[in-house]
Amino acid sequence: MEIFSAGTSGTSAEGFFTRLKLADVSAVVDTRIHPSSQLAAFAKAKDLSYFLRELVDIPYSHETLLCPEEEALRGYRATKMSWSEYEVRYLDLLARRKVETAIDPSPWGLRPLLLCSEPSAERCHRRLAAHYLQSAWGEGTVPRIVHL
Repeated sequence: MEIFSAGTSGTSAEGFFTRLKLADVSAVVDTRIHPSSQLAAFAKAKDLSYFLRELVDIPYSHETLLCPEEEALRGYRATKMSWSEYEVRYLDLLARRKVETAIDPSPWGLRPLLLCSEPSAERCHRRLAAHYLQSAWGEGTVPRIVHL
């Protein structure tokens, strides 16, 4: 399995869908708390699902088990919590939710993309989720993570 990650901020719809198509992404797994926020522009859940299906024939799902807790995300964004504190809290959340067994990755195919709004994966929960799943599901072959 190759796990991709991408954010929707700071990119055009054309650039976003082109990258997905060129990477041959098999599914888009939305990890945003509020996928229908007005700030999401072309990436509002309902619109994104339509665009993915019609433009690049990629299925969409919103996986709430990979969403961070709103309180923690707000705390980090307001600089009341450091990135390392946020990271520990989010990884603990994934462990408590037992996402490695609660989520069935088979509908995602071999090249799923974890989606968030952050433009960079460096300080984004989608990178943490990808590494967590890579570690948990890496039996035999280690999934590769690619940030688009």
